[in-house]
Amino acid sequence: MENIISKLVKIGLSRLESEVYITLIKESPLTGYRIAQILNKAAANTYKALESLEKKGAVIAEETPTMKQYCAVPVKEYLEQLENSFKNDRKFIEESLREISYSVSGDKIYVLQTYDQVLERCSKMLESAEHSVIVDAFPDMLKKIATQLISAGKNGVNIVNAYEPIELDNCRVIIKSNAAKVLQLWSGDWMNIAVDGKEYLITAVDKDGTFQYAIWSNSPYLSFFVFNGFRYEMLFSALSAKIPEKSRSELINKAYEDVNIDLSDLPGYITMLERLGRKS
Repeated sequence: MENIISKLVKIGLSRLESEVYITLIKESPLTGYRIAQILNKAAANTYKALESLEKKGAVIAEETPTMKQYCAVPVKEYLEQLENSFKNDRKFIEESLREISYSVSGDKIYVLQTYDQVLERCSKMLESAEHSVIVDAFPDMLKKIATQLISAGKNGVNIVNAYEPIELDNCRVIIKSNAAKVLQLWSGDWMNIAVDGKEYLITAVDKDGTFQYAIWSNSPYLSFFVFNGFRYEMLFSALSAKIPEKSRSELINKAYEDVNIDLSDLPGYITMLERLGRKS
């Protein structure tokens, strides 16, 4: 029930209005007094919610000489009202603001607040890609944007760093060298995208879809370094796959010795593991 209420709140109803509407969906008609009894709410607040729901087109009232009863507008009918209203408002706003060119100043980092914002930003990034797109995404997240990646790949070069085999037309798919270890280490999903060296998106969510963290930046300076970092990480995975298995471990271990930086000791890595790693 909480899920339904949260969705109704998201489309414009208050929590009490949502509870009243659901009550009337279950049983109509009812008086305002009876609804207040069922919900254990103050009658005055319940009548205010009913009045608001009438104005929003979610309920209709039937008055007789002795009482006033309320019925819920069927869910499909109410949602169609909302959809038509939104389409009309959207058309008006788009036409009214068409002459104003959209511009976001560079060298900024923006924190995204919702999962829907992430998907919308991802969509815009892929649509506007001109040269190269690099994606590093866990399997579930990659599937959500697969269609858009295939479409964007027609206009440029898409390189996908995947964690399990996947078919993506127009894209070069490279399986991450330590994919199994990474999937075992982290409890949630991530999706990192860098486009044309001019913008990037970094996202982390829990497996149940709970939003954790997301940033988007259009800073050319930062975006270039993020893009290049992803590029070299994919180059490492591609090279690892080409080294014969017998000598792979030895060569990679020697390279690690030359670099001499253990990620597990980094304070930032430890903090990220505490927040997003699997809890034993």
